[in-house]
Amino acid sequence: MIINCTNMPWPLSKHLINLLQHEISAAGVNGSSGAVVNFRDPEYDCSSGGYHPVEIAVNSDGCIQYITDFALYGTPPHVELAKEIDFDFSLQLFQHMGREYPIQRGIALYSLWEKNFISYYRNDVYSVDVSTWS
Repeated sequence: MIINCTNMPWPLSKHLINLLQHEISAAGVNGSSGAVVNFRDPEYDCSSGGYHPVEIAVNSDGCIQYITDFALYGTPPHVELAKEIDFDFSLQLFQHMGREYPIQRGIALYSLWEKNFISYYRNDVYSVDVSTWS
């Protein structure tokens, strides 16, 4: 699958595009129906912290639909995983801690998020799972 960035409100780094293409290809997922790529830190929990889980969906045209960064909220035993940051490119919305904004309001946070995410990925903190998107 070739990632198509023509629908993006700002440029994405080549590093992010390449790592998505690599993970989708390595998983052997047929891109004709799209793909959902999940990045998980197996040791992430509410008491010791860790790296937030990330989910990235790519449609059958190779366009990134959304990038969602999740976080654990609550106090044990009432802890849940919820969206913390969401860049929904298909709806042109940026969400941060439950509040919605036009996508353009998220560009500064996106830039910081992307640099950190790529660094964590390069440090091999994630286990990666790729599935087809229906």
